[in-house]
Amino acid sequence: MRRLLERFGGYLPAVIALTLPIVYLLTASDSFILPRASLVIGGACICVGVALLIPPAAGLGNLRLPLALAVAAALLAFAFSVSWPLSLAGSYTRYESLPMRIAYLGLLASSVWLLRTRRQRDWLVGAFVFSVSVACIKAWFQWSSHAPFRPDGDLGNANLLAALVVMAVPLAIDRARRNTMFIFAWVVALIPLGVGLFVTTSRSGDLGLVAGGLALLALSVPRRFLVPAVAFSTAVLAAALLVVSLTPLRALNDDPPELRLHLWSDGLRLVAARPLTGWGEDATGLSFGRYLTQDYAGLVTFDRVHSGPIDIAATQGILGLAALAWVVGLVVLTAWRRREEAGVPGLAAALVGFSVWVFFNFDWAPATGAFWLLAGTLWSSLRPIPGEVAARSSLLPIHGEVARSARGAWSSLLPIYGEVARSARGAWSSLLPIYGEVARSARGAAASPPWRSILAIGLVCAAVVFAVLPILADTWYLRGHPDLSVRADPLQAQYHWAIGTTAELRRAAELGETEPAMYVQLGDRERQGGDLGAARRAYERALQIDPYYSPATQRLAQLS
Repeated sequence: MRRLLERFGGYLPAVIALTLPIVYLLTASDSFILPRASLVIGGACICVGVALLIPPAAGLGNLRLPLALAVAAALLAFAFSVSWPLSLAGSYTRYESLPMRIAYLGLLASSVWLLRTRRQRDWLVGAFVFSVSVACIKAWFQWSSHAPFRPDGDLGNANLLAALVVMAVPLAIDRARRNTMFIFAWVVALIPLGVGLFVTTSRSGDLGLVAGGLALLALSVPRRFLVPAVAFSTAVLAAALLVVSLTPLRALNDDPPELRLHLWSDGLRLVAARPLTGWGEDATGLSFGRYLTQDYAGLVTFDRVHSGPIDIAATQGILGLAALAWVVGLVVLTAWRRREEAGVPGLAAALVGFSVWVFFNFDWAPATGAFWLLAGTLWSSLRPIPGEVAARSSLLPIHGEVARSARGAWSSLLPIYGEVARSARGAWSSLLPIYGEVARSARGAAASPPWRSILAIGLVCAAVVFAVLPILADTWYLRGHPDLSVRADPLQAQYHWAIGTTAELRRAAELGETEPAMYVQLGDRERQGGDLGAARRAYERALQIDPYYSPATQRLAQLS
């Protein structure tokens, strides 16, 4: 059974990589983001659970401490969250909750534990590139049929598809240049990937692709060309930034650079208000309004700063940002030192490309889940840990002569004790049939202590609670049964809002709903019931979330 789990677990990350870019559920109200968010959380739980049940392979090595600190920072941010229900369940269509943040790290760790062969890693990379290519073909069909939205390949957002392409292209190029037997397939995959990125009109995707391609160049050239390659890459990336900033591309999608820079400055003020632990996972929507200095889009509430590092600092504080930066930095730095190994340049370049993309966007499960999965794949290819290898290698020149002398001495003893040794082996062989089963049982018990099985069962339960039940709740929500939705997912404020009674609207407010429209509706209900004080508080809270939300301003004026 354990052997079967080991084989199954080795390809489980590849299954997640295959399904993450293409899975969606038309039976759910949130057809695109929620299924992928559930896949990330459920997949992380199952992968870690399987890793607990099979014989341990090489550990996390140098990643153990930064990963532990990242988990601790997430828990600390949750403990000081301004709305623990919101941080536990995640806001509707976002889901960047505490379970999601830990699931990202779980995907990294479980990939390291489960991917034990180069073949398993190749399957994961191939599955990911294939599924992203399929999503790009969907986006092309959307573009050619003049869809009334930016083509997204059924990911729910065009920038998410761009992020996946940014990671897939360096992987395909790296595999193609290695002259594998599938070189033609890798080259062909670049066509839909390029078309998919083009139709998304994502400038951050373009910059991420440039950065990833240049990183692949720097990681692949011989050492004598390293300095010119790095200088060239830096110059090209700077030129790409200038092109985006100074050409008509700057106004693409009605999002000029000045607007983004202004939003970031407001985000830094948000971070400065609670610098250590942040406001709590997914709580930006409740807190950002009081620091906004202009109305960026009429009747649109900003629940993200639109810069990954600033968003993480806002939700998990500087501690969380530093811990995650340590994890990513260690993986990339180790990959740089061992860039001559097969597969390392492509995976490292994919991480670099995503890092540039997320600097202009924010974490979201369909793309961020793939990033952490690839990070774990990269780290698994770097085992054993370089420091341990170096330490062992440094001992060989010192003790080489001693070892040879010891082998010579041992050889001289063999003629004397040969018969005794053969007799001992014979006696031991006679004992094996008697104690074989006991020995196997002892090894099994040592390999899988009871706490591992208990923890694996707990992870399965967590997958049901945080991955399966939200899908069930959203399915009922789509079918017009929010009363059933709140039973399956009682912390999701959206479903309480949908019921619409005064009591349920109050409950949605308690759970941290981030849409000001809900508070206006609650205020209207309180006003109709004669409680003008409660109505005023509801309108004021709507303005705390979005100070430029005109319906709340108008109703407050009517109360005056």
